Amino acid sequence: MRLSTGKEIEIVRGKTLKLKNVLSKEINSQDVSEMQKAMHMFQSYTKSKSLTTYGPLIIRSNIAFENGTLIQRSRMMIQVRETPDKVDSPYYFDELVRVENCVMARYRGDPNSVQMARGKISVYAFENDIQLKGDMYTVFVEQNENGIMADVFAETEQ
Repeated sequence: MRLSTGKEIEIVRGKTLKLKNVLSKEINSQDVSEMQKAMHMFQSYTKSKSLTTYGPLIIRSNIAFENGTLIQRSRMMIQVRETPDKVDSPYYFDELVRVENCVMARYRGDPNSVQMARGKISVYAFENDIQLKGDMYTVFVEQNENGIMADVFAETEQ
């Protein structure tokens, strides 16, 4: 699929995100260089465990208040073909991650502005009286010279 040079965010309701054999790791920074470093460490870990990754990178994020402070938690996720015998801390393994009844935003544009899709989901939910559960999953579908395409999933209470 060829990305257009235009920016756009499309909203769709009733979507399901289903991931199998998910290896994940908490990441503490939203800084691009720190995320790249975390991704490199993640790749080294999968290689050391002889795990074959497939599919796009997924970032699960959640924003919450703790002791009056806004905290963002993120988890880097990737699917692997094999089921690992043992997963070392700080990595986690889930055989299945299924997130149903989501509002999904398909974002096309500059990678530095993908958070706009999260914002659009929040506005859409507000305008349509939809209660969001909190976690958002950003699936980085494609990247080329024109930008990225990413799908952002937000689970709803309904």
